[in-house]
Amino acid sequence: MQIGLVYDAVAAHRMDVVLGYSTDGRVASYNLVMLEDDRQYFPPYDASPIINEEIAETEPEVREAIQRLAGTIDTETMQELNYQSDNNLIEPSIVAERFLQEHNYFEEE
Repeated sequence: MQIGLVYDAVAAHRMDVVLGYSTDGRVASYNLVMLEDDRQYFPPYDASPIINEEIAETEPEVREAIQRLAGTIDTETMQELNYQSDNNLIEPSIVAERFLQEHNYFEEE
């Protein structure tokens, strides 16, 4: 089932339990409760920084910028950022820029 329909179905009480995405902003929009995966059935969903090798060699500042983000956004933070976009209808690029500004990403080290 398309993920948007899943959330609509659970909100309309047509389903009691659904498979969703832990970082989806609609979890908060629909006041859903995420169940604990105490048996680790589902693998962790961790973002990984990836860069084209040619760009990494010719533009080392791009690699450094991407590496600065590694390990900085946990599941709850990503869900909140997605909520701002999904529920509050803020453009993702604006949500991302605000996050980076709030965390002094653009400041020189």
